[in-house]
Amino acid sequence: MELWLQNVGAAFEQYWLAWAVFALHLVVTWFVAGLAKRILRWIAERVVSRSNNTLDDRLVEAGAPAVRWVILALGFRLALMSLGSAIPAFGAGGRYAAQFAVVGNLVEALVVLAVAVLVNDLLMAAIDWYLHELAGRSGGTWDQELGPMVRKLVAIVIYFFALSIVLELFGVSISALVATAGVATAAIALASQETLSNLLGGLAILIDRPFRVNDWIELSDGKVGVVVEIGLRTTRIRQFDGTAIVVPNRDMANTRVINYALPTPEAAIRQTIRVTYDTDIEKAKRVLREVLESHPAVLKDPAPGVWLSAFNTYSLDLFMSCWVDSYTNRFRTTDELNMQILKAFRENGIKIAIPAQDIHIQQKEDSLGQAVELPSPDADRPGEGVPRDPEDHER
Repeated sequence: MELWLQNVGAAFEQYWLAWAVFALHLVVTWFVAGLAKRILRWIAERVVSRSNNTLDDRLVEAGAPAVRWVILALGFRLALMSLGSAIPAFGAGGRYAAQFAVVGNLVEALVVLAVAVLVNDLLMAAIDWYLHELAGRSGGTWDQELGPMVRKLVAIVIYFFALSIVLELFGVSISALVATAGVATAAIALASQETLSNLLGGLAILIDRPFRVNDWIELSDGKVGVVVEIGLRTTRIRQFDGTAIVVPNRDMANTRVINYALPTPEAAIRQTIRVTYDTDIEKAKRVLREVLESHPAVLKDPAPGVWLSAFNTYSLDLFMSCWVDSYTNRFRTTDELNMQILKAFRENGIKIAIPAQDIHIQQKEDSLGQAVELPSPDADRPGEGVPRDPEDHER
């Protein structure tokens, strides 16, 4: 050890200029790292804070400390490279080349770890922002439920790759480590297949947004309700009787859904009213149109309309259509319109048709001109349709 220190001291005296340049590199690196941190703070205060998006603020705030360490590690590595090129004993084939290579590998490992910390901090900030935005749009707790798990998974992946690079720097084979990681990943994926499918289904719903919280939707099985929460694994729908439907996100992402709130909350009221054939159709259409146009909830654009749509077997079909400003008002407005239509029809003597059938009985005259009823079809059968003798009954 004493001999090694003497040799280092001799090398320092002989190559003092190279050591001075090395020290200058470190000082400049320290200054640049501090200046970069201040520049990022200034950008965050003057430029980034003016934008409406909060992602850039989070990225600058999270990346500023890590950027400083990356610059310090890179500067230290550049200083070592200049020192190794200036002193022959530290270069290739030199007396201390092996020791200097180990120091260089350690510094490169510091660079890799510093870059890994920077990438991890930036991704953590982006993930937190994105999950917070999703939670705000969906009204759920995605940032609290999903955030910790995603952050841990991302950190494990980043530092796994960083560790692999560091081991490669020191000549350690990572083939067995990669194989073990692959087997572990496959085992975890198989064990949590159901959870992952629901998680991915929930992410697909939040990204594609076929429905949102407070939207009124109808499922493929005919059940209707209001979306109250899009959770980590399930979507909760409140039916109109107060009960809740809990549907796995995987099923929600793969089923057909009717969303009454999209593309706009405006909703149409359409129904067919059947009147009798002796009705004055022009009058009936005018009465219907007046009822629709006089209701305050019915929109003027598009204008309501009434059409004679079909000649039914027992009625004339009048098809009416109008629009309201929100699907939530459709039931109430439909009830009020029906009450007013019924009242207006009664006041104007318009009859609503009901299913009816006329039966005509055909009679045939005998030779004396008297009408006789045709025999029943069952009379053609032997022993049927013929009056029996009372004695036969007694027998």
